[in-house]
Amino acid sequence: MSEPLLSVEGLSTYFYTDRGVAKAVGDVSYSINPGETLGVVGESGCGKSVTALSVMRLIPEPPGRIVSGKIMFDGTDLLSLSEKQMRHVRGNKISMIFQEPMTSLNPVFRVGDQIAETLILHEDLSKKAARDRSVELLKKVGIPSPESRVEDYPHQMSGGMRQRVMIAMALACNPKLIIADEPTTALDVTIQAQILELMDNLRETTGTAIQLITHDLGVIAETAHKVVVMYAGRVVEQAEVRELFNNPLHPYTRGLMRSIPGLGAHADKERLETIPGMVPSLLNLPQGCRFHDRCRHAFDRCRLEEPQLDPAADGHLVRCWLCQE
Repeated sequence: MSEPLLSVEGLSTYFYTDRGVAKAVGDVSYSINPGETLGVVGESGCGKSVTALSVMRLIPEPPGRIVSGKIMFDGTDLLSLSEKQMRHVRGNKISMIFQEPMTSLNPVFRVGDQIAETLILHEDLSKKAARDRSVELLKKVGIPSPESRVEDYPHQMSGGMRQRVMIAMALACNPKLIIADEPTTALDVTIQAQILELMDNLRETTGTAIQLITHDLGVIAETAHKVVVMYAGRVVEQAEVRELFNNPLHPYTRGLMRSIPGLGAHADKERLETIPGMVPSLLNLPQGCRFHDRCRHAFDRCRLEEPQLDPAADGHLVRCWLCQE
C-alpha cells in the first residue's frame, strides 16, 4: 500500500457562540490514498462540510477554531502552515468544488477569466496562455463550443454547465486532491449522473484523489472506494464501500439505507422507512452515544457511555455498543 495522500487524525473543530460551544467536529480520523474516492455521508448538520473546510483551513476565526488534531497532506501538516503557505496549497494542490456554483462563481466576471485567474496565480502563465488553457479545460469537462463559452458570464449558463465550470477551475492546476461538497445537489437527476461520471473519468485519467461529501448513499455506492459515515460531528462507521453496503453495522447506517429505494438488503421493501427524531443540537449533545435517542436498539449503556470507534472486521470500524456486545 502507498502512503495516504491525506491523513486526518483526531480532528476537532468547535464554534464559540453567545449560546455556547458548538462541537461541530469531534475527534474525526480518516485517510485518502492517491487516485482514490472517499465518500463522506450523513444528514445535514453532521459535520461533513465543516470537516472539509477544516482541511482547507477555511474555518472562519472567530467564531470557529480547530482545537485539536493533525491534517497530514502529502507529508506536510497543514495545521502547521502559515496563511500565506496555505494559499499556495488551496487551488493548487487541493481544490474544492462547492455545492452551489451560482454563489461560488463571481457573477460580474466571465467564466474564462475566473479559470484563468487561478492559472495566472499558481502556474505563472501569461494572460493569453491562461485563456488558451481555460478553453482546453472547458472542453475537457464537456462544455460544447468552449471557444465561445469561455466569454460567457455565469448567468448565461445552466446549473449543469456552471458546475462543469467549477470542476474545470478545480482541475486547472492538476491538484492531487479535490474535495467535492455536495457537487450535484442542485442539479436534476440526468445532469447529476453526467457530473458524477465526469468526475470519476477525470479521477481515472489524472490520478487525482477525491473526497466526495454527500447525503446520498446511492451516489456513494456508484462512485466511492471507501466510506465514512458521520453523525453529530462523529465518525460512526468506516469501511470499504462494498463491505459497508453488504454488512452495515451501525444502526444509523442501516437507517440511512432503509430510507433509500433500491439499496442493500431492503431493496425488496415497498415502503421506505425513516429515522425518527432529529440530529441533536451541537450546542447540547446528549450523554452517551449521540444516536441513542433515535435508535430502536439502545440500551442503558448507550445512554451513559459513548463508544469508541473500534474495528469490527478487517478495515471496518464502527462506533456502537451493540456491535461490541
